[in-house]
Amino acid sequence: MLPVGGINEKAAARAGLAAIILPARNRKDYEEIPEAARIALRFLWAERVEDVIEGALDPASEPTPAAAA
Repeated sequence: MLPVGGINEKAAARAGLAAIILPARNRKDYEEIPEAARIALRFLWAERVEDVIEGALDPASEPTPAAAA
């Protein structure tokens, strides 16, 4: 997967989203996300397409902590 740019986490939180799925390569940018958005949203880091499907279909799955990356 390619990294993505321009993710507006605050907009996602305002839209009522509880979780956001991003490519694992973006994990390095986690600290740049505003703290309020990091608290409000659950981040799921996808290495493979299967991770996206699993995360989307199993909303109770635990996110991979960004700090562990």
